[in-house]
Amino acid sequence: MGIWENITLALAGIKANRMRSLLTMLGIIIGISSVITISTLGSIMTASVSSTFDEVGGTSLVGFGVTRKSDAPRRLYNEDYMTVEMLESVQHEFGKEIVAIALQTGSTSGKLMLRREEKTVQLYGVNEGYIITSQTPLVAGRYISATDCEKMRDICVISDKQAQKMYGSERAALGQKIDITVEREKKNYLNTFTIVGVYHYKLSAIESMFLSAMDVDADEWNSEVYIPYTSFSRVINKKNDTFYGFNVKLNPDVEAKPFCDRVKEYLNNIYYRENDAAEIYSQTAEAQMDQIGSLLGTVSLVISIIAGISLLVGGIGVMNIMLVSVTERTREIGVRKALGAPNSAIRIQFIVESMIICLIGGLIGIGLGLLTGNIAGFIVGTHTIPSIPTIIVAVGFSMGIGVFFGYYPANRAAQLDPIEALRYE
Repeated sequence: MGIWENITLALAGIKANRMRSLLTMLGIIIGISSVITISTLGSIMTASVSSTFDEVGGTSLVGFGVTRKSDAPRRLYNEDYMTVEMLESVQHEFGKEIVAIALQTGSTSGKLMLRREEKTVQLYGVNEGYIITSQTPLVAGRYISATDCEKMRDICVISDKQAQKMYGSERAALGQKIDITVEREKKNYLNTFTIVGVYHYKLSAIESMFLSAMDVDADEWNSEVYIPYTSFSRVINKKNDTFYGFNVKLNPDVEAKPFCDRVKEYLNNIYYRENDAAEIYSQTAEAQMDQIGSLLGTVSLVISIIAGISLLVGGIGVMNIMLVSVTERTREIGVRKALGAPNSAIRIQFIVESMIICLIGGLIGIGLGLLTGNIAGFIVGTHTIPSIPTIIVAVGFSMGIGVFFGYYPANRAAQLDPIEALRYE
């Protein structure tokens, strides 16, 4: 019997027992669809992370911060952290390689009244370089300047969503005063800020996905309000001007890693040589992406192992149903062997049938996985498909399961005694 005859017989058997065949394929379908979905989601997350980094400067953005030494005899205090003097020193020493330095001293939540409804806002203390490094586009007015920071002005920059909600348009918001109440030391303090600018608020794909999962309408209202970092220190009653770190946007022709190494060495030698607890660390965008990619890879691996268990269970189901099939077709096997069919022909017949069951289940699983992945991509606004090698491996793996779990029933069928098989009722 040729291979095509075996395939035809296998398809006829599947058609004759549709429900049983579908239930047999279920484990294969779930396992393969899980693998394809994971692959698609991994591609979506990678594309989203890459897109997010590109939006904030990509590989030209590097960060510096203060960390505790591994052998430090004490914890870090306020005086161990960075100062404006260090920031100015870096600007003076490496200014030709730098587009802007962004400083964010921290954040705190506050309350704002909007038409008798209390809205939560998040106050961020930033300097004039923050908008450049974050690549946040202004739609009206101006951004925070160095003079605003020096004179500790009570000004703020809000989002277009906030402006539209409060005043109807971005232009109408300029010059308006808003009152934000901040809790400090278990007391509420009222702070009044004048709106000087409005920025365009845009969610990243990752933020959109998480907010969608939490059923939060981010387009309705966002909470970020930016004020000068010196004003922020006053709002939270901060006694010193230290901060944890800063970001630098580099000129396009500057290599990030060597630049980070030189700045880190400079700050450690000048400002932290005698410090027994703290030192400067640096991080490039590529390093951050590698860390996120590694994390996503670990998560994908764990879920893939779970999907592999599902495939194993599905394979056992295929073996079970093939053993039932051998029992049901014992007389048929006896007739074929009595007419001279060799053991290899019987064995191939059942292996082909097992492979066809797994192949059909694998193809259905691939289709289901692609559908699920595309739905997830539509939700986060990023469309991608798993790599062709992944699909090929999934198909090959499903057929391999057919061979592996189909061999025992096929071999059992091939070894039946033709006389006993013909007597079987």
